[in-house]
Amino acid sequence: MDEIVRCLKKNLTEVIRDSSKVFIVGHNEPDFDSIGSAIGLLTICRLHGRKAYIVVNDADMHLEPGVKEIISKNRKAFNIIDMNTFKALVNKNSSVIITDTNKDYLVSIREHLPAFKHRLIVDHHAPDEHTIDAEYSFINPNVSSASEIVSEILNSYRYRYDPMVANCLLAGIELDTNHYQNNTTDKTHDVAENLIKHGADPKVVAKLFKTEFETDRRINNLVFNGTLFEKYEREIFQTRHVSFTLNREAPETIYRKEEIAKASDKMLKYRIDAAFVMGFVKEGLISISARGKNQIDVGAIMSKMNGGGNAHSAGGRITSDNILEVEEQLMQIVAESIEQIDKNAQEQPLQKIKLPI
Repeated sequence: MDEIVRCLKKNLTEVIRDSSKVFIVGHNEPDFDSIGSAIGLLTICRLHGRKAYIVVNDADMHLEPGVKEIISKNRKAFNIIDMNTFKALVNKNSSVIITDTNKDYLVSIREHLPAFKHRLIVDHHAPDEHTIDAEYSFINPNVSSASEIVSEILNSYRYRYDPMVANCLLAGIELDTNHYQNNTTDKTHDVAENLIKHGADPKVVAKLFKTEFETDRRINNLVFNGTLFEKYEREIFQTRHVSFTLNREAPETIYRKEEIAKASDKMLKYRIDAAFVMGFVKEGLISISARGKNQIDVGAIMSKMNGGGNAHSAGGRITSDNILEVEEQLMQIVAESIEQIDKNAQEQPLQKIKLPI
């Protein structure tokens, strides 16, 4: 465990022990990383003898099948509650841990944040002007997932926890690394191996990722019928390929946020440097999911589209009724970003390398 994570563990321990109750919340419409890291954090709270609750205020219809399965089967075991129950339980000595997001507009308990005794953030998305004001904040965009961070802390206790906890954390890591194809380090693999030693079953985790036929059909239809490929070329060795995906046949179609994210993951299979997928998640609100390779920092691009993330994985959200207009805006930002990348590269002095004789 490095010094930064050790400091987070210390701060986490202080918050837990100085609270009568701890509420854990991820982003709205939680994915495997959000719910997995929340379950891991709840387990840590229990190690310290504190009552903890996970707040999920989304209807089942807005959840991915695997996430819905985790919640429905473990609601009582992991104290997963809705907003009404939260309001009945919270008191002045309660604290909150926000995981897998740091944006105030992405959490269901946004209006209640100022009233908590302590606020602590565990996240891997870059901060911006919407970042929650927290007493303790651990935000590291270089880490694969919130589940990786939480797993490292949980495993440091040398405590034999429920294999279901390990499965949920492993699912969170696998989701945000696209099954170890993206934003993965040696530590990511080490953490995953430790989860397996604690009882995580890769076969059980794989089943959680099984996509329902209708969901798969919608994603494939979105990708194969709605994708444009753009080539940005300055010189023969400075060519970048970027894809832009939306439902061009029926632009007003409503998608789950995770369907849009899965579509962007799917695009990484192709020879492109960055992929952007967008769709309405409700009337008047467009969600954008971005994935990047090589030098294109999709997190920086999404920060200009009311979002953020890291260089490899990011998202944005725009209030608009015209998705084609938003795509034009995004294309312009991407073109400007690539132009700046090339400009910076040209300004870099050539380095002389002394080769051995």
